Amino acid sequence: MSTVGYGDVYCHTVFGRTFLVFFLLVGLAIFASCIPEIIDLVGTRSKYGGTLKNERGRRHIVVCGHITYESVSHFLKDFLHEDREDVDVEVVFLHRKPPDLELEGLFKRHFTTVEFFQGSIMSPIDLQRVKVHEADACLVLANKYCQDPDAEDAANIMRVISIKNYSDDIRVIIQLMQYHNKAYLLNIPSWDWKRGDDVICLAELKLGFIAQSCLAPGFSTMMANLFAMRSYKTSPDMQAWQNDYLCGTGCEMYTETLSPSFV
Repeated sequence: MSTVGYGDVYCHTVFGRTFLVFFLLVGLAIFASCIPEIIDLVGTRSKYGGTLKNERGRRHIVVCGHITYESVSHFLKDFLHEDREDVDVEVVFLHRKPPDLELEGLFKRHFTTVEFFQGSIMSPIDLQRVKVHEADACLVLANKYCQDPDAEDAANIMRVISIKNYSDDIRVIIQLMQYHNKAYLLNIPSWDWKRGDDVICLAELKLGFIAQSCLAPGFSTMMANLFAMRSYKTSPDMQAWQNDYLCGTGCEMYTETLSPSFV
């Protein structure tokens, strides 16, 4: 009525016409007040929705589970380190909640290699959006500060089941808190250690390092420095032992397959 008039049916009395005038004004005011919320909903949905459109021939991995600024920053700092030979791999994060401002800023700093999608790893539709079936691997991160480790492991194991049900041949690497929960992964039919599926038990690593450090003091520090990607520059202002230690922390350990000639 506000654009084309009353049409075939219209008011004859002054009271009816006055009522329609106020009705239109109130309706337009309510609609105008809802416009910002509608724009915000549409913008948020399109911002982290859609489907992954990776470049042809470019590989990608999917990361899910406990997605926070701390866990993502530590992961990207090691995975995208300049010392790695193959860093042309896109990292796709899938989480049911949108990132906060701090995490969003981190994604923007790595916008060429990192992409975030809002969704659930338990939904086949969201797994299709991030192209899990085409990914090189899928990583499930655990919350190492959780109050209930068994509940955290159970949630992550359910994520693995969802991923394997969608694509049984994808490589899955999962973090678990408790050692005894590793046995539940063997009940997944498509879980295969030979195809690269692996589990990292945080408690097992921590207690193992503590035990080995009792036999060889400094073992945990040496292994942590070897398996972590770090780059430090020596300085003439530092003492000699500090420069030597920083030089040692820059060393890494790599795996390489030798040719049959070495057999």
